Amino acid sequence: MKAFRVWMAIIGLGVAGTSNATLYQELGAREGIERAVDAILVELKTDKRINGLFTETDFPYLRERLIEQFCFVADGPCEYTGLSMEDAHSGMAITGREFNWFVEDMEIGLKKAKIPLGTQNALLARFAKMHGEVVGK
Repeated sequence: MKAFRVWMAIIGLGVAGTSNATLYQELGAREGIERAVDAILVELKTDKRINGLFTETDFPYLRERLIEQFCFVADGPCEYTGLSMEDAHSGMAITGREFNWFVEDMEIGLKKAKIPLGTQNALLARFAKMHGEVVGK
């Protein structure tokens, strides 16, 4: 619940990035995004609260789609080629609690990847908009 409240506060405050650079640049471009996604995937795989949701996941495929999605969401030079969030999560019945645990794992991974806090908040604010496309589908 804490993570979702934080996301909603970020959206409400309109938190922006930490400089005049694009969010993609603030993330460290492709290299920084790859580092962040790899750290997030480690958290997801080891988080006993939600790793059961990923038992049949093709992690190399997921990694590439997440890299594309982060890049696209951060206004980088990428096209997201994966499924829509609704289609990707259809039939999974993701709960709000599970969504929040995923967000917590993202926060931990971004921190471990040494992404600055302001940049983390700006990225998470963009992903927060996907809540309704994931939860309860």
